[in-house]
Formats: sequence, structure tokens, C-alpha cells
Amino acid sequence: MREIVIGRRTITVSHIETEATEYGDIQRYRIDVSGSDAVTHLSSLRSSPNVDARVMASAIDTELLLGYEGCAESGLLRDPGIRVWRDQHRPLIEQALDRLRDEMKDLPEPMGDVERLLLRAFDMSDYDEVRGA
Repeated sequence: MREIVIGRRTITVSHIETEATEYGDIQRYRIDVSGSDAVTHLSSLRSSPNVDARVMASAIDTELLLGYEGCAESGLLRDPGIRVWRDQHRPLIEQALDRLRDEMKDLPEPMGDVERLLLRAFDMSDYDEVRGA
């Protein structure tokens, strides 16, 4: 679980399950915003269940900054209070996204199951060896 406070609301992202598929693990996350009963879920094809900066940025970008028609009917934005808060605090939300993106620069690149299989096939178990090649 990880939280971030933006404009006096806390956004909480929690890992809820991992589903193994033929394409790799699908991680499922729950996203809550304080002061609202609306929740939403995010799925990501990744091996790690950690709620890192990538997951937080994806949750915020996908669930709070969407502007397409119909977003008011699903997810967090079905709560009119969240939509008003989002519109009032958009610069703060974008600043938080910038901080998360800066944090992402220090994270290793995500690696899928196929990449891991290739590394094992070439006896290269350390990702840094590939980056230095």
C-alpha cells in the first residue's frame, strides 16, 4: 500500500491480487480517495506487486486526469466531489505526477517474463549485465 496527499485528500493504492496468465503476472490494485466512497481498480502486466512510483503515477494519471466522455460513470470520477476536487487541484495533481516521474527515473526498468526467459537462455541473470552490453 502507498499513499499520497494532494489538496487535502489522500489517494491510497493497495495491491489486492496477482493473477498468473500465459503472458505473465497481472497485478490488481485498488485505488481509494479520502472523503469518497467511490473506488476503482487498476490492472497491470508486471511481475512485481509493489506499489511503486510507476503504479502510483499510473493510478493517478488514469483514474484522476481522464477527461473522456463517460468517465463520470465509472471509477473514482463517478463521484461528483472527486471531479470538482480534481478540477480545482489539477496543478497539484500534475506536480505530484512530476514528482512520481522523477522517482521513477531511479527505478530499474520493468522486466517481463519473456525478457527474463531470454536472459536465462543466454546465462545472463543480472539485468545490469544487459544494460552494460
